[in-house]
Amino acid sequence: MTLDYTNMYNSCKRLAGFTLLELMIALAIFAVIVSMIYPAYTDTYRYIDIAETQAEIYEMARTTMIRIVEDLESTYIPKELGNNQPNEEMESLAGQNDFIEGRRADRIRFFSKSHIDITQTLTEGGDAKIAYYPLINEDETISLYRSDTPGNLEWPEENTKGWIICEGLYSISFTYTDKNENTYDDWDESVSNSSKKLPAIVNIKLEFVNKDDPDTPLTFSTAVAIPLAD
Repeated sequence: MTLDYTNMYNSCKRLAGFTLLELMIALAIFAVIVSMIYPAYTDTYRYIDIAETQAEIYEMARTTMIRIVEDLESTYIPKELGNNQPNEEMESLAGQNDFIEGRRADRIRFFSKSHIDITQTLTEGGDAKIAYYPLINEDETISLYRSDTPGNLEWPEENTKGWIICEGLYSISFTYTDKNENTYDDWDESVSNSSKKLPAIVNIKLEFVNKDDPDTPLTFSTAVAIPLAD
């Protein structure tokens, strides 16, 4: 029996696998494909992250606006108690235009029927002294706090007794429009000529830090008509 060594050699050569050149060409093609796909892959996840972050901001803004609107719509004019309280203690609504590091950081306080009894220890609820005030954080964002004091108690010290209702803010502003459509950055007795007078409209604007585009904050605004305004 005669063996055909030439055919055996050629068969083994065919089964030996890829040559080095072929492997290098395959790796080069693979690298090109990955370099084309990877940016699209990372961009997709970046856009997903941006969308999730903005969805959280939208939800926070919506919840905050609903709370402020409900509080302001329930604003009332307090009765004189005859105990020689200072005029500022009896102001129906007081708004102060302020700034933190050059950004609007306004505060507002008012009497409202929207008392929230967190402790659930009061037999009667309703009347409240509500204040919204901003404080800056270590990361230079602003958090908005809401304090809610029963109406029969004194106003708490400024920037105390509140809990965070909104965070990640760039700025917050309240402006006030009277019945003659004049707009003011502050609202107090010097503007209204009476501690009992309420603005016709309170305008609210929340600006959130936009990490994807720091120069363009995410802005939300609304206006609240005050039912008991003159």
